[in-house]
Amino acid sequence: MKSTNPLRRWLSVVEILAVLAVLGAGTVARAQFGDLLRRTKEKTDKAQKIQKALSPMTVEEERDVGREVAAKLVAHFHLYKNDGLTRYVNLVGGTVAAQSERQDSGYHFAVLDSDTINAFSAPGGYIFITRGALHLCEDESELAGVLAHEVGHVAGKHVIHIVEHDKVLRAGMDEANARMPGSEYMKKMTQGILVKIIDQGLAPGDEFDADQRGMKYAHAAGYPADGLPRFLTRLDQATEQGGQSFWTRTHPPVKDRNQKMQQSISAQHWEDADRPKLANRFAIVAKTLKGKKS
Repeated sequence: MKSTNPLRRWLSVVEILAVLAVLGAGTVARAQFGDLLRRTKEKTDKAQKIQKALSPMTVEEERDVGREVAAKLVAHFHLYKNDGLTRYVNLVGGTVAAQSERQDSGYHFAVLDSDTINAFSAPGGYIFITRGALHLCEDESELAGVLAHEVGHVAGKHVIHIVEHDKVLRAGMDEANARMPGSEYMKKMTQGILVKIIDQGLAPGDEFDADQRGMKYAHAAGYPADGLPRFLTRLDQATEQGGQSFWTRTHPPVKDRNQKMQQSISAQHWEDADRPKLANRFAIVAKTLKGKKS
């Protein structure tokens, strides 16, 4: 028979309510725990993104960025279409680059069709020299000095270090398509690097470092160590006479650079007056350059 005791029925209701309360409390607790896990994951993900944004760039990332920067430089200045000259510049550039302590990125050299006296290096080993700079060179050792200076920027990772320490430039690099050509991340990164290497210039310390590295590479390759100082002296004279070059506008004064390089030449006993400057070989190739010699 069913119990008709009112007290018993009341106790059953209380027991049921108690069970429901416990179950309800468990649901709230699980919801709160789940929310805590979600917030913890969000903080962890954010911390990982920050850590990635501040971590050194991989060689692959550097190459991807470098290709974009190189493409923009070529689009702006255009390549000088002279296969013989391009092979020659790659031969000289490759010879000094082979002396660099950094060989993981590779090196690529090209001539830009511009009368301005300039040379550029982009991440990933993309190095450019203009027709104007080639016209200003008097021999192969000077060309080697200029190209070796740009190799020094790549070896020293001067542009890459700027990017690595710039949270704004690196923001968004963790997105899945960030490194795809034409992505918003690549556009922002490329623009930032171009402004730095063309308009603003690198830090004086980076330029002095590239000078020292370049002299070491050129000397190790068999060229006289003073090729770059001789080129810079003529560059200083050319710009005083109205020549256009971002090197004198964005780089430390030629006098200061040459003084430091001459000190290193003396300290290292690199007085290489007997080393061939290869002026004749350079002249044969330089004859194919269009435009007037500066």
